[in-house]
Amino acid sequence: MADEVIKITNQQLTSLFKAMKDELSQDQREGLGPVIVELETLKHVKETSASKSDVAETEKKVMAKVQEQAENIKALLDIANKNQPLIDSIGKEVRESKKTDFMTSWKNALDTNIFSKDEAQMTKEVNNRSFKMQMDLKVADMTSGGHVTGDVTHSYNSRQGLVPSQSWNFRSILNTTPSPTGSFVTYRETGTTGSISVQTEGQGKTQIDYSFTEVKTVSKYIAGYANFSKQLMYNLPFLNNTLPRMLLRDFYKKENDYIYDTMVAAATGSTSTPVVPGGPTNDAEEILFWIANQRSADFNASYGVVDWADWARILKSGRNSGSGYATPLGSAVVGNGDIMIAGTPILGASWADAGEFLLWDNEMVERVETESLRVEFSFEEGNNFTKNLITAKVECFEELNILRPDAIIHGEFGGS
Repeated sequence: MADEVIKITNQQLTSLFKAMKDELSQDQREGLGPVIVELETLKHVKETSASKSDVAETEKKVMAKVQEQAENIKALLDIANKNQPLIDSIGKEVRESKKTDFMTSWKNALDTNIFSKDEAQMTKEVNNRSFKMQMDLKVADMTSGGHVTGDVTHSYNSRQGLVPSQSWNFRSILNTTPSPTGSFVTYRETGTTGSISVQTEGQGKTQIDYSFTEVKTVSKYIAGYANFSKQLMYNLPFLNNTLPRMLLRDFYKKENDYIYDTMVAAATGSTSTPVVPGGPTNDAEEILFWIANQRSADFNASYGVVDWADWARILKSGRNSGSGYATPLGSAVVGNGDIMIAGTPILGASWADAGEFLLWDNEMVERVETESLRVEFSFEEGNNFTKNLITAKVECFEELNILRPDAIIHGEFGGS
C-alpha cells in the first residue's frame, strides 16, 4: 500500500457529486460531503505548509474519510455508470487519469487500495509512518476575467496621439529684427515733390524734395498658459516633455493667423489684371499677372501663399486640348507638389483664407522681437504653492513691422 498512488481529483469527485446528488439518498449526500471538504483541506495544507508532518497527518485524515465513505463512493460510481453520456460530459472538464476510461480507473484504484482491504489491514497501513498518498487536486483554469481583480499589467506607448502642428510657420520665412525697448520706429517715405531731370546747358538744376512719416511698431505679447497639478505630472510622466510641444504648436497657430491677417489688412499692392483677350483664365494665370504687378512696382515677388484647396486647384488646372497643364509658361511643379510660378514659390498653408492669394516683398516685411519665444514653468504663480499646482507659460513679445504696405498684394481668385 505504501508504494501505491491513488489519483483522485477534487474536480472529478465534485463534478460527479453535483451531477448525481439528486439520485443519492440524504444519508449518502451527507456522508460524501466531508470527503470533499477533506480533499480541499489537503490541497490547502500542501500549498501553504512547509511541514511534512502536517501534510502526512492530513493525508491520514483524508484516507480515513475515504475508507469511512467507501460504500457511499461505490454507490456514487454505480449510479454514474448508468448515465454514461453525463459521465462523458464531465470527463471533458477534468484531466483524465493514465487509463483512457475515467470510470474504470476510478473503480480499479478504489477496489485495489480500499475495498479489497479489511478494516484491520487498512488501519495498520494508515498508521504506518511511511504511508504515502498523492492527491491531484485540479481546479478550474485561471482566466483574466475570473481570477484578476482590478486591472491587468499594462505597457505604455512612448509616443502620444497629439494634434499635429501646421506644416510650416510664417516666422520661418520672415526677417527678424530686435527691439530692446518694445517700441520700434521706422520712417516711411510718403511723398516726393519735384524731380530729377536732365539739365539744360546754362539752366538751373531741378529740385526734388522727400517727405517721411514716422511709423511706430509697438510689441505685443502673444501668450497663453496651462495649469496642472503636481499629481498629474507624476501620473503622466511624459507631460514634462509633451506639454511644451503642445504649447508651442498652439502658439505658432495663433502667430501664423495674426501675421497673415495683419498683412492682408495692410496690403495696398495692385490686383488689377487685363480684362481684354489674353487676360487670366484660371488661378495660376491670375497669380502670374499679380506677380507682374509686383515687379512693375519694382518690388520683389518673394513668396505667395494660398489655402491648400486653392493649391490643389492650381496643380489640377485642366489640360489644354489634352496636352500639358493649363498653368502658364515659366511655372514649375516638383515631385513633392511645391509650385513655382515665374520664379516665385507658391506655398500652401492651412491658415490662409480660401479663395485668396497673398504676395509680398520679403525685404519690406519683418518681425520685430523684444523678448524671444519661450516656455516657462512656475510653482509660485498665484496660489500654486498652497494647491500644488504648476503653471506652464508660452509667450513671445513681438509685432509685425510693415515697411511698405504697397509691397503686399492681397487678391481674390476670380474677383479681378
